[in-house]
Amino acid sequence: MKTEKLISKESNRCLNVTANKVESLRINISSQNTFRIYDNGCIGVEGSLGEADWDALQQGAAAKLAQGIQYPETHGVRRSLTADSTVHIFDEKDFIPKISRLLDRLAEENPKFLFSNKVQLNSSEDIYENSDGERYVYRGNQFLLALAIKLKGSPNIMDESYDCESNCFDEDAICRDVKVICDAFLNKLPQVAEDEVTVIGGFEPLQFAVQHLIADLYFNNASLFAGKMGTKLFNDKLTIEINRNPAEQINLPFFDAEGVVNDNYVNYIVRNGVLERLLTCKRSAAMYDTENIGSASANYNGVPNIGAGGFDVADTAENLSKLVKGKAVYITNTSGGDMTPGGDISLPVMSAYLYDNGKLLGKLPEFTVTGNIFRLLGEDFVGVTENGLFGFGKHKYLVYKAKLVNKQ
Repeated sequence: MKTEKLISKESNRCLNVTANKVESLRINISSQNTFRIYDNGCIGVEGSLGEADWDALQQGAAAKLAQGIQYPETHGVRRSLTADSTVHIFDEKDFIPKISRLLDRLAEENPKFLFSNKVQLNSSEDIYENSDGERYVYRGNQFLLALAIKLKGSPNIMDESYDCESNCFDEDAICRDVKVICDAFLNKLPQVAEDEVTVIGGFEPLQFAVQHLIADLYFNNASLFAGKMGTKLFNDKLTIEINRNPAEQINLPFFDAEGVVNDNYVNYIVRNGVLERLLTCKRSAAMYDTENIGSASANYNGVPNIGAGGFDVADTAENLSKLVKGKAVYITNTSGGDMTPGGDISLPVMSAYLYDNGKLLGKLPEFTVTGNIFRLLGEDFVGVTENGLFGFGKHKYLVYKAKLVNKQ
């Protein structure tokens, strides 16, 4: 028999912003508790909110063993680790004044636009411990900025956005970033003549590939990559990983929902283009006799399942200027999209800009990006960097070559 306890505490302060003004403040302080029992190849889970009655939770979890939910009982070594990545962003009492001042400045510097949506200041504490003597504690915090940008007089709900997370606050850097976007938005450019261009974007192509990296699909021959474990599928420079390193991630526990801590906090799905592992939890890893990657997730009162916490792509260059020389297309917002069983991707682009040697020259008409996943991440893959157009927060740029169709 094995038992586990998990405690997750969060303190969230969220400002609702409407038309350049702080409209309201919502404060949410919560605590979630989970007790799990593993016995005779089954799992019982009981959870609660608020203060925990651990005796009652243990009794509830023990009773649920009778449901016969199969789950492997694994054992580790006695170990205790603590990581605290909490930093002082600003005093909570300064939250409204600082954001109000930021909004006033954004409105003054970009008079043709309205800014709305959410700004958050969050902190968390996560604790995992089990009957084997493992105990892990993580504390962290973050500043989240999610601005919807609307051109005054526009019939749209929003025309552009600026989203980022950080462990600091820098009013000047945020204002510079937003002005770059707004100035480029106002300069309407004709569509690019080329049908194949270098694209700078987020992880959009990967969003279609992720489901095919799940162990259940892979081992049931429902994955595009089925049977290709250990095979070089992509560019030598491409490394896809689960990275829960507290020194590199913001407000993310270094352990997953099952208390798995990877060596150096990192495990690899694709390394140097080779498919090495799949997205798993302990149950799927045992079911298919494959390695557990340490990315499980779980509801506070539910059975652990496959997750993707810490999903990342390793940088290949110091900054964007090292990857892109000359002109490229920078994508900011996409809509929907799909991938065929053969890996052909169609990605409608709602807003994009012409990039040239580190600058955004202006906004382009709408188009659709197309390409095959094996080419986009293979011979057409250029690289990944965290440093590029914006000076504030964490932004990751995936650069690849693709075709543009349905150009307006």
